[in-house]
Amino acid sequence: MTHHPTAPAPSHRAALVGWAHWGVAHAAQIHYAELRPIPVHDAPGTLPLTTDCSGFVTLCAKWAGCSDPNGLGFSGQGFTGTLLGHCNHIAPEHALPGDLIVYGPGSGHHVVLIVAKLPRGDFDCVSHGSEPDPRELRHSVIAAYQPAPATFLRWLDP
Repeated sequence: MTHHPTAPAPSHRAALVGWAHWGVAHAAQIHYAELRPIPVHDAPGTLPLTTDCSGFVTLCAKWAGCSDPNGLGFSGQGFTGTLLGHCNHIAPEHALPGDLIVYGPGSGHHVVLIVAKLPRGDFDCVSHGSEPDPRELRHSVIAAYQPAPATFLRWLDP
């Protein structure tokens, strides 16, 4: 019997980052609006798509096979406040691709998905905060125009 090795399944983190990059590649068909429910029951990669920043993060998680970062079992609900309440708050130096950054006080103003860790404590992130998005931007650039604080979040295993 011949054994044919199979490629290992991508980690949830890698799949999550992959879906974020997919969003950047398809930005022309992804529109911005604060709508609920989040279309979590659509097939992965369904276009056109209309969602907001937390909806985009939630869809990337669903399509990557992760648990719901809102802690709501992919009910179609959730926003930056549910992300802040459900995910573990971590120090920036511990952040990895697949973790989140929420900007703003209280229940938060905007959330991005970290896709790469860069030198000097910076990160490449995918942001879906307005109509030309999603796009890839550095955390240092996003933080310059989003309200403080920047809260780093993790719900996946490292």
